[in-house]
Amino acid sequence: MKRIRLLPLAAALSMAVLSTQAAVFLDENFDTYANQAAFESVWAPSATPATGTTLSTEQAMSPFQSAKGLTTASRNTRGIGEIGFLNASTDAVVFRFNFYDSNSGAAAYRQYAELDDTAAPSAGGQLFAMGLNNNIASTYYMARILGGDGGSGVSAFFKLDGTGAPVRSTGWHTLEADIMDTSVSYYVDGILSKTIDITALTDRSLDTVKVGSNLSSAQVAYFDDIHVERLTVPEPSAVSMVVLGLGVILMNRRFRK
Repeated sequence: MKRIRLLPLAAALSMAVLSTQAAVFLDENFDTYANQAAFESVWAPSATPATGTTLSTEQAMSPFQSAKGLTTASRNTRGIGEIGFLNASTDAVVFRFNFYDSNSGAAAYRQYAELDDTAAPSAGGQLFAMGLNNNIASTYYMARILGGDGGSGVSAFFKLDGTGAPVRSTGWHTLEADIMDTSVSYYVDGILSKTIDITALTDRSLDTVKVGSNLSSAQVAYFDDIHVERLTVPEPSAVSMVVLGLGVILMNRRFRK
């Protein structure tokens, strides 16, 4: 009796069903800028105060330059285009960057990056930040949602301290927020570290990235490999129908042999 090679067919169909489409809005490693002026021509320094982060070779994740957040107030802003609304969608907006914690033994200090709706967010759902802030004592990395409460009060920074979440350590760490219609899942170094319900917040079309806190800080930090994309995920019903179809095909092949 012939053996039925089902695995390749199943794998191919599964990949087709589960694949996603990604629209990338930003993929920044800071290595294409020849100098500070070139960097600031794309990443505008803050107007209040008129100081930006520094293009630096002191630390880099890939391969040789990063943005250095200073102990004096510093920030740069870049528009990335309208990502679009997520209402009633299964899509996810992925905001990810590498963060260099220069002194994990020090108290939490004010260094973070943001994905915002408008350059001056003021309402719920218009700001998603990750990094560190000194409003709470924590050995974990932190996040903030404008209008949201992650356990430290509305709009305040909160700890990414879920079960298994990595604690702070000096060096590079990957911080990621997967923003969906009703929730945000946070990852530290690829480990799920907290999920926050944002059902009550107004849906926003995010469009701006900021690096640096624009506040004085007790320690410097470095930012690299900032990535923003929107993932289009298949509707669960569509996935179920194709999986059902796959089962029928496999059963027919079996009975024909």
